[in-house]
Order: sequence, then structure tokens, then C-alpha cells
Amino acid sequence: FKTMKTNKITLFILLAAFALVSCQPETEKVQTVINFEDVALDDNGLSSDTFFVSTGFNFYGDPNQFWLGGVVCSSKNDTVTAGFMNQFSCIAGSGALNSAKYAVLYQPGYIKSAANSNGDFYIKSIMLNNTTYAYKEMKNGSDYSKKFANGDWFKLTISGYYAKAETSKVDVYLADFRDGKSFIMNKWQKVDVSTLGKVDSVSFSFSSTDNSDWGINTPAYVCIDNVEYEQELTK
Repeated sequence: FKTMKTNKITLFILLAAFALVSCQPETEKVQTVINFEDVALDDNGLSSDTFFVSTGFNFYGDPNQFWLGGVVCSSKNDTVTAGFMNQFSCIAGSGALNSAKYAVLYQPGYIKSAANSNGDFYIKSIMLNNTTYAYKEMKNGSDYSKKFANGDWFKLTISGYYAKAETSKVDVYLADFRDGKSFIMNKWQKVDVSTLGKVDSVSFSFSSTDNSDWGINTPAYVCIDNVEYEQELTK
């Protein structure tokens, strides 16, 4: 009799556990890459509006008022011309993996998940590079920015946010002349940002050893492409 009673209790617990699990919503993990190839560009090779969407994320930036900050999609490939008038070109001459399009970000800039997205986002990696403008300023100097020498550096900080709370940060050196190095990024580099965790937006900020009373002298730009993210979709 004791054995029968024990078996009934065990069966009841198993059935209750099964019912609880079966009531939970099913989720599916989907891997996606934002490569900006879906963005329409104008005759100048730039996204012409102050807002565009690419693969589930929103981007904000006006190419005509870029000094206010933001993100602009570009297909410009001038690796020779120095100065502010060439602010939308990548020093690699193309997007990541020789693609036609990429994004240029000027501080302050951020990307934000679309409001109607069904599921949480986890940013896995981002490919980065310098603009031609920033690269030339650090390599050669100008009336405004110094030529980088021993001890100088230019750093990008990528910050994740969820429900307006910061999740984590990742630092990336776009140029590094510390400890005998003379590095200025001129090739696309894949950066692991998975430590940001679950996010609904990502911001980008810059710091440098070249500063003045007005702030950072190094052009606060970065090129971004092939943003890999994972989304947990609820079925």
C-alpha cells in the first residue's frame, strides 16, 4: 500500500511539472547580421534621411548636420583625401569583407532596437575601422589635431543598455602608441562585445590623449559594419 501511495505521489509531481513546463512560452534563438546592404542611399552615396532602419535596429543621424552626432550609412571609398570634407569614407576603401555599404558614427551616436521587436537582443560582435578623416589626422596631424607619437591613444567605448540601465562596457583602441606601439587601425577588425549582455540600445563614445579646452581634438568618428546579434523570439 505504501508503494502504491508513493507511486501516485510521484506520478502527480511529474504531471504537475509537465503541465508547468508546457505552459511556458517557447522561444527560438535567431542569429542575424546588420550589414547595411538593405539601406537606400542617395546620389552622394549616403543615407539621406535623419533616420533609417537596418535589420531590426534603428539608426539616427543627419548627414547635413553630422556635427550633432549620429549614424549615417555610406558607400564612400576615398582613402586618399584628408580633412573634414572626406568625413564619410572608410580608410579600408570599402565596408567589411569588401562590402559596398557600412555605417559611419560620430559622437554621440547609438543604435536602438526597433520598438515593435518581439524578443530580447544580445549583441555578439561588431566590425570596426577608422574613417579616412580620423586616420589621416592621427597619422599626419593638422592645424587642429596632433600627429600621434609615443604615449598617444584614441579609444572607443561601446556601452550596452537595457530599459535605460547600463549593462556593461567594452573599450577598443582605434589607435595605440603606448609601450612602443605605433598602431592606427586601417583594416576592419571584429570585436567581441558579447559581455554587454541583453540590450535594447548601444551607445558609442570616444576619448583621446589629444584634447583641448573644447574637448577631444581627434575626430570622434568610427566606421561600423556586420553587427552580429542574437534574438530570443517568443513563438
